[in-house]
Amino acid sequence: MYFLSQYMNCFWEALSEQGVEKEYIQVIKNIYKNSVSKVKLESTGPDFNINRGVRQGDPLSPKLFIAVLESIINKLDWNKYGLYIKGEYLSHLRFADDLVLLSETSENLERMIQSLHEASRQVGLKINLTKTNTMTNSYKRTISLEHKPLQYVEQYIYLGKQITLDSNSNELEVERRTRITWNKFWCYKEVMKSNMPTDMKRKMMNTCILPCLTYACQTWKFTNNIKNKIITCQRGMERSMLNIRKTHRIRHTKIRNITQTIDALHHAQRLKFKWAGHVARLKDKRWTSKVATWDGPQGKRRVGRPYMRWEDDIKKIAGPDWIHIAKDREKWKSLEEAFT
Repeated sequence: MYFLSQYMNCFWEALSEQGVEKEYIQVIKNIYKNSVSKVKLESTGPDFNINRGVRQGDPLSPKLFIAVLESIINKLDWNKYGLYIKGEYLSHLRFADDLVLLSETSENLERMIQSLHEASRQVGLKINLTKTNTMTNSYKRTISLEHKPLQYVEQYIYLGKQITLDSNSNELEVERRTRITWNKFWCYKEVMKSNMPTDMKRKMMNTCILPCLTYACQTWKFTNNIKNKIITCQRGMERSMLNIRKTHRIRHTKIRNITQTIDALHHAQRLKFKWAGHVARLKDKRWTSKVATWDGPQGKRRVGRPYMRWEDDIKKIAGPDWIHIAKDREKWKSLEEAFT
């Protein structure tokens, strides 16, 4: 979504609705009313006034945008739309201007999009149709907005994570993260493939490269296949940074003793275990804890072995009552080593 500049008053109304004091609203008004900019290349150009829109790069801009979007969402009647989870409907997810609408039927989804479009237009927000896609695990019914059909996709990147409805979505995401990590490795080839000390390479690996591999690992299901992909990726990069080939037949334990890098698999599992404990201790009835223990929609189970669930590997260590065990921080911390 993006904002049309002629609706600046909607900002102040949204801030007022959400309890911001008038004095602060007036200060923000003055900032936008009297703001000037300069262009600096080889030299600094003259001042010029900014007469429209929010300022790009300003820390206030996303907060003002979120305030307006919050005001819109609160006015929409979506109480019976979305996914029915534990007695309530989860209709949407949002982070800044990234919005995901959830629905059990395409008809309801189209109604939600239309109502959002109409409410947004009244305050100057416009849905970017080029970035609006739909996904389904059922029949692809045409959903239109402004007489234009929305594109169906099989996968989409949301907040840096690949979202798919395939049964192997977990493996596809880890494979994608592996490719991203190798790309990051080669971005730092001046360090990683040089004759610099191993200590320097280790710091680069731990702080800049491995975080690319473990991004959003708290959401992963650690199957044996996933574990092997993570291990293989890290070992390959460790051999590369030391200019060692497989044909040299040097054991990975010896290579790890030289590099002394963080073990990516253990680190990822530790992050997931800590996140699970955090979710279990939430007290404000967030959707995070509800979805984490949700069994999924009702229906007939497919023939064959059930798919692994997110909490299955946690249950193996902490037992089926892991939610209650995790409320004891010390006991949960003692189980962390067994999990990793």
